[in-house]
Amino acid sequence: MRETTKKTFGHLLVQSLTEARDGLRGHPGKLTLKTIEIPDPPQFDAKAVHKLRDRLGLSQGLFAKLLGVSRKLVEAWETGTRTPSPMARRLLEAISRQPSRYVPRRRRVA
Repeated sequence: MRETTKKTFGHLLVQSLTEARDGLRGHPGKLTLKTIEIPDPPQFDAKAVHKLRDRLGLSQGLFAKLLGVSRKLVEAWETGTRTPSPMARRLLEAISRQPSRYVPRRRRVA
């Protein structure tokens, strides 16, 4: 036999859903709502892609390997026949901000 003081799973579920509903309606309670705006990644046109690759000192093949795409795709980005996807643009932005995290400085051999 169940103790009458213990809350059943069904009761807890109904209570949780009621709190969620009240919170969504703006009523104070235990539920905390946060709104987070995620901006779109910046645009990378053909010139910007080439400039970043040049800044890193990488060939199209090595740049493609860094990004996990084909050399042909990098070539298409740089000629403007294709544009990077939003996911690729996020990665390009991250690399642009901190290139040393992705490509270590190379020492010149004399």
